Amino acid sequence: MVTETVWRGSPRTRDLLRDAGQGARAQIATTFTLVLVLATVCFSILVTTGQSAASEARIVEQIDSAGTRLIALSDDGGNARILPDAPATLAILSDVSWTFGLGEAVDVTNPLLRDGRVASRALVGPLPADVALIQGRIPQVGEAIIGSTATATLHLAEGLGTVQVLDATRDPVGVVGVFDATGPLEHLSNTVLVATAPADMESLRYVYVMATDVTTVNRLEEVLATSTPADNPAALTIETPSGAIALRDVIAGRLGATSRQLMAVVMGVGAVIIAVTMLSATVSRRRDFGRRRALGATRSALVAALLAQTLIGAVTGIVLGTSAGLIVLHYTTASLPSWQFTAGVAGLTLLLTLLAATPIATHAAHRDPLLILRVP
Repeated sequence: MVTETVWRGSPRTRDLLRDAGQGARAQIATTFTLVLVLATVCFSILVTTGQSAASEARIVEQIDSAGTRLIALSDDGGNARILPDAPATLAILSDVSWTFGLGEAVDVTNPLLRDGRVASRALVGPLPADVALIQGRIPQVGEAIIGSTATATLHLAEGLGTVQVLDATRDPVGVVGVFDATGPLEHLSNTVLVATAPADMESLRYVYVMATDVTTVNRLEEVLATSTPADNPAALTIETPSGAIALRDVIAGRLGATSRQLMAVVMGVGAVIIAVTMLSATVSRRRDFGRRRALGATRSALVAALLAQTLIGAVTGIVLGTSAGLIVLHYTTASLPSWQFTAGVAGLTLLLTLLAATPIATHAAHRDPLLILRVP
């Protein structure tokens, strides 16, 4: 049978919690004030800083989707000779989300209506998310898909038909779908992409690599400079969205700094009110503390009792304020901060409450009981 060891003058945990509950009910005005203050603090932070944090996350996400993670490798002069299996080799890197390669541009036309021509490139690798198929199906090797802008030029609005290289010795290629490219790949919408097996090509002119996270772009750039399969990697041109990354960091930094300053002000005011409330509560109970000390209660037991009583009001206020803040954000902005931010605000508020209450509780527990109980 397990027994609980209790030092002399120290109450059991169950008795301590029961005493804290009785104290909270006995000092209902103090408890209510504490609940109101902490609920207001959490609510204010969530509807201001929380909304800013959610807006920052949306803005950063939009910037990221615009191409802050895309790295383009090009063989402009044809001297690097990127090997056709480069996309498959780079796709296995841990920092790579997806990759594909493009061959040299070749003009094609509609063999039935030869009044227009667009560029065609061999496609090695799967279509990425930024190249969405909007009509038809994914091409098999030897088949083509046409960009949404090029359909009008070649009169292939339905995305079905054939394209013919201007060199008449080559066979026509069947078109089986239409794609729409967005973001940094938007220029591909005016081309025809022909699915090609790596074994059927000699080299690639472009390889596009999407990093898994914007923070890995610089590291991935260094890896690609030396690890890209090519006859002459030193001749490769590597383009990274350094301007977009810098803009992202500036926007995130400014929004984050403003949010942190506002949160610090709200929590600072809340800490002052909490300290004043706890000081008033301990002053009103000084004779009760004196009697307990005279009867043998330890200083640590008194401090624990006061902090436990504070926790009852603090947890209640934090739960109410957090819930109210999330409800208001849901119905007014339809955008909620992350659960990490919400949990961090609740935890920081609780910690701030304990830090504000601990010195006051310690001071009350160390007062001389003879002076407190002395009758004038």
